[in-house]
Amino acid sequence: MSAPSSPRTATGPEPVDLTRLRVGSEARFHGTSLERSDLEILEALGLTGSCRLRVCQAGDPWIVQVRSTRIGIADPVARSIRVIPEPAR
Repeated sequence: MSAPSSPRTATGPEPVDLTRLRVGSEARFHGTSLERSDLEILEALGLTGSCRLRVCQAGDPWIVQVRSTRIGIADPVARSIRVIPEPAR
């Protein structure tokens, strides 16, 4: 009998919705399905490229820390943000 498949691929962990993370989890921003104008707002707040973020509060709003800034993100927006989970330290 084979072991269950791992969430890792040859290139690393698969992207997941931000809302799948728990408080204290860290991840790297991967992408979003938001309209460009909404993405530009997140980028202006520091959510860019493959930046690292940490979940400070789950729910509505989601609070994430990006660098030294905390950002409140409405639940519908958080559901459209894809991240790559970082291994626990």
